[in-house]
Amino acid sequence: MYWPYADPSVFLTPESLHHWHKEFWDHDLHWCLVAVGALELDFRFSILQPITGYRHFSCGISKHKQVTGRVHRDVQRYIIGLIAGTAPHRFVTAIRALMDVRYMAQSPSPDDNLLTSIDRSLLVFHQNKDVIMTLGARMGTKKPINNWFIPKLELMQSITASTRKVGALIQWSADATEHAHISEIKDPARHTNNNDYNPQICRHLDRLEKLRHFEIATTLKSHVVDPGTETEDEGGEEEGTACDEEEPTDPRTALLEELNCTRVTTNYFNRAKDITALSHQACPGPPRTFTTGNVAIHLNFNPTRTGMKLDDVSDNFNLPDLHHALSAFLQRDTRNGNMTHGVGVPRRSLIDRPPILPFDRVQVWHTVRLQQVSYHDSSVALPAQTLHASPSSPEWLKGRRDAVLVNIDGQYEWPQSGLKGHTVCELQLIMRPMPRRGSRIGWRDQYLCYVHNMKIGAVDPVTGMHVVKRAKHANGSPVGDIVPLRQVRSFINLIPQFGAAADARLMKATSSHYSSSFFLNKYFDKQIYDTLYYASQG
Repeated sequence: MYWPYADPSVFLTPESLHHWHKEFWDHDLHWCLVAVGALELDFRFSILQPITGYRHFSCGISKHKQVTGRVHRDVQRYIIGLIAGTAPHRFVTAIRALMDVRYMAQSPSPDDNLLTSIDRSLLVFHQNKDVIMTLGARMGTKKPINNWFIPKLELMQSITASTRKVGALIQWSADATEHAHISEIKDPARHTNNNDYNPQICRHLDRLEKLRHFEIATTLKSHVVDPGTETEDEGGEEEGTACDEEEPTDPRTALLEELNCTRVTTNYFNRAKDITALSHQACPGPPRTFTTGNVAIHLNFNPTRTGMKLDDVSDNFNLPDLHHALSAFLQRDTRNGNMTHGVGVPRRSLIDRPPILPFDRVQVWHTVRLQQVSYHDSSVALPAQTLHASPSSPEWLKGRRDAVLVNIDGQYEWPQSGLKGHTVCELQLIMRPMPRRGSRIGWRDQYLCYVHNMKIGAVDPVTGMHVVKRAKHANGSPVGDIVPLRQVRSFINLIPQFGAAADARLMKATSSHYSSSFFLNKYFDKQIYDTLYYASQG
């Protein structure tokens, strides 16, 4: 009577770290290394453009042995886009089906439609898994394995049944306990003489705690400021105004950051609210931190370059049509007011008549930070993502530019609308026009960005990702345009389509520049995956 409940797939609740991510590392990744080749896959990982805040595998991934769950997830971000084009279609479909299962199973709010999609993806894997055997990718230590006796894969079949019984499975993740095992057991054990572990580990932890208490006390003491002491404001353009200054950090946050006890996520939404509350004061320009839709945008108080001539900007950033783009933008903005600007809008050609601009210098930023709220809980602010728009340098021969999602239709809002009403662009320049000396601003004072437009194509049936291509004019030049920075909605990770074999001349600093066709990587993080999944479900 009770024998059916003795089945491990019934009484063992699926756990993401050991059951899903470890299954990927132990099996899926090994299949990919055999099907694609270790040298080719390592090279593809090494030439991906680095992303601030995320691990870059400059030496590939095949030589890694002892790795953490974070590395498992970092490899999962890119693997589907990298094996596409060189591995057989059915092989990519099988690997992608299991990847979809992992991402959907981590949803904090699963519903019946999601569980049905999980079962459908598992079925797709089983329909295509024979190609893994055919390629000889399921290898043992010395010879191929001709069976599917994989306990972790078996446990994935019970995801939907367990979810219906115990709710969202992500709540049972062992990440927290595994991290504690490293910090409280493994790391202290390395400081022992490999004898009598227990007392030595306890003594080590006790001493660490005393040192931490002492450091907290001295840090708090050093942060005490005499309330009668006044700090002098440094002179300079646009400085000393409350609405632009960095908000003071509370003692607890400052202490956590200094001691590096935990990762503190700066909430730019709260900072923008505080700045808005000071809007009655006279501000010399638009605030550096502001919100637009479900996104908070933050620029450094000091620009990377200030007072830079437009001609120099055009040359340094290789934007020959910058003047014409600015002129066309100002005309549209003046004529239509607070409109949502499109990208790639046809411009009225001016024969033998150069554009006349009311300014000739701009402030330039090479980075900007974007912060979103969680798709499932708008009260949770996600960590901010740094975006780059910098010119060529010795390290970045063709410049460093990240892809972004730009809103082009005010009726739609990210992330609820998905890609509808948005387009993908490559961020080329972030700037703010400066009035000529002695003159007043005669245009709407705002932050602008020059972008290169990209066309979002249909979903590739093999990878399940949108194909994105660079938009070009008839003469082959890229389609560029000016849009307000407030229309930028999200960072977008693009994986170049390398084809059957990646060009050996590519490097991490040039792979994106020399590619014209990309995959819109929906597996980059769970935020973008969930957004596109629910948008596809209507």
